[in-house]
Amino acid sequence: MTHSPNRPLEILRLDSSPRYVDSVSRHLTDHLVARLRREYPEANVTTRDLAVGLPLPTEAFVDGSLYSMQNPTPAMQAAMPLSNELVAELVAADVVVLGLPIYNWTVPSTFKAYVDHVNRLGVTFDYVDGVSHGLLRARSVYIVFTSGGTGLGSDKDFATPYARFLWQTLGIQHVEFIDAAGLLFNAAENTRKAEAQIEQLVLPVFA
Repeated sequence: MTHSPNRPLEILRLDSSPRYVDSVSRHLTDHLVARLRREYPEANVTTRDLAVGLPLPTEAFVDGSLYSMQNPTPAMQAAMPLSNELVAELVAADVVVLGLPIYNWTVPSTFKAYVDHVNRLGVTFDYVDGVSHGLLRARSVYIVFTSGGTGLGSDKDFATPYARFLWQTLGIQHVEFIDAAGLLFNAAENTRKAEAQIEQLVLPVFA
């Protein structure tokens, strides 16, 4: 999928940190979106703050996501609007920017709840001859990885393999991480390094 020059670039920004004023991941997603908008001044940015809390999956939601096209019950119909809204934002995106702080060696629960809402069979991915194929038009996701002490790609990092697999399953093949690990020990320097990495990125990748 190649971005058409005849329409504005659609950027979806996802923030999953429960922190605000002192959130390094939010600071860096600010920086990354600003960098994108310098290259694409007409871009549209949709921001979804996952930390406000998404409802956890219920039986009605699970049944609705699987059988919503097959005689949905009122409970199923009532469980689906937010998921449908989140999916619509994601499907419309050309580029995804994700702030992903690591908690207890993996992704925060705020992001996992989001995944459960948007990872929808027949909507964001499908199976062809038993092999999953992503249905998203976006081809690039830029992930700001922050941690207190867990190194990006280290044997204690269970977040980035999961995130890479997830986005590739949904069809986004270019998954790039901005490294802001080690904030517990040298926050200022590691934040500056991540800012420099953002400035050096070639944005965006559509191929």
